[in-house]
Amino acid sequence: MTTLIEPETTSAPPIHERNAWEWIKHNLFPNWWSGLVTIVLLPILLYMAYRALRFFFVTGQWEAVEVNLALFMQGTFPRDEQWRLIAQILTFALAFGIGAGTASASARDRAEDASLAHERGSLTDTLKRMWSMIAFIVLLLVFATTHDPGSPISPFLVVFGAVLAGYVGYQARRLPRRLRNLGWLLTLVLLVVGFQVVSGFDSGGWLPLGIILGSAAYSVVPVERFESRWLRLLVRLAAAAVVVLVIRAVYGAIDSTGIGWDEWSGLHLTLLVSAIAIVLAFPLGLLLALARRSTLPALRYMSTVYIEVIRGVPLITLLFMGQFIIGFMVPAGTELSDVTRAIVAMTAFAAAYIAEIVRGGLQALPSGQTEAGQALGLAPPTIMRRIVLPQALRAVIPAMVGQFISLFKDSSLLFIIGIVEFLGVRRIIHAQEAFRGVGIAETLVFVALGYWAFAFAMSRESQRLERRLRVSR
Repeated sequence: MTTLIEPETTSAPPIHERNAWEWIKHNLFPNWWSGLVTIVLLPILLYMAYRALRFFFVTGQWEAVEVNLALFMQGTFPRDEQWRLIAQILTFALAFGIGAGTASASARDRAEDASLAHERGSLTDTLKRMWSMIAFIVLLLVFATTHDPGSPISPFLVVFGAVLAGYVGYQARRLPRRLRNLGWLLTLVLLVVGFQVVSGFDSGGWLPLGIILGSAAYSVVPVERFESRWLRLLVRLAAAAVVVLVIRAVYGAIDSTGIGWDEWSGLHLTLLVSAIAIVLAFPLGLLLALARRSTLPALRYMSTVYIEVIRGVPLITLLFMGQFIIGFMVPAGTELSDVTRAIVAMTAFAAAYIAEIVRGGLQALPSGQTEAGQALGLAPPTIMRRIVLPQALRAVIPAMVGQFISLFKDSSLLFIIGIVEFLGVRRIIHAQEAFRGVGIAETLVFVALGYWAFAFAMSRESQRLERRLRVSR
């Protein structure tokens, strides 16, 4: 009987055990043709890096950015109302901190319920995902210090306050499980209040906060002692109505007029418009995708026509149509700002693409999933909500986030319709006497870095979500 002896194979050492030379050999010179490509491209890359560094630190004329840094950040927003922007930043930071802490605690709760180990993300992991935004903020602080060394303390205080507010809010993860929904409620309330710190607490501003707190009162009011189902419903509706009326009375007493978002501009406007359009487009696109797969011909045909028409029209065309046509679709006397019209156009545009992305995820799901739900006796809405949609949305996370990033970058088209967003600030800067022919490339590079910093952070967050949900498996 002969024994087969396998030839000895030498495997590469693990990545964490390689030194610098082993890493170079394994990645740059694994074979002769890869080494040749490395030898050809390395000088080119080094030269490009040298030219870029020389532009950034030697030849670049960054005075246009340094002098107009506040203009880039807040545009033509009234300077005597800057406290509103600072209050909004701190409120949003607190809201995001509470939301992140509540989400972390909720993930821990689900892991405990499933008897699984839960690993909380470390600060290092967060820095790896958000390093582009952190680097951009550091760049802003450097420019602020360079331009006016006498007042760099204000930007540093704002950044420090935002970090501190986010950290304090993150401690919501320590709340007991029975108060978990309180964290989500505080997050929503702070987001609304943070927005209205700038826009003002007047007119119909009570409505979103009234809906949020009224819904919370409806769900938490104790009705167990009432035997009648109708009486329980009546008590819940009464509690919600009381909360809504109190909110409306408080807003009527405050009646603080703010700065309408027609006066918002710069990076501040770009971020908020993009965020609002993304938040509105996702549920609308989801409903369109479900309607296109509906068995009702009216819903299916209407959603199909909408999706195909919107996808066949450029965004800039919709933005122009929004400025001139949306006014005819609302009741007479209703005043819509240019920013509101732009958000409607961007939402309608993104929703059509999101609908097709979601529909692709729904079609990729095996029909056995639906059949399994039917075998269990579940109703079609329950099957869609509990079984089909979670799996479909999980599969289309990369495409979905890609569409969100594209929508964020497409916000740069707003300057064409006269809205001064982040890119449009350049026109104001280079209309100044001192910068008509100076720093044109530098301001463009600065704007590009800003867009890249936020888009790259969104991409890294998407990759983290993919790994967490094991999309590739």
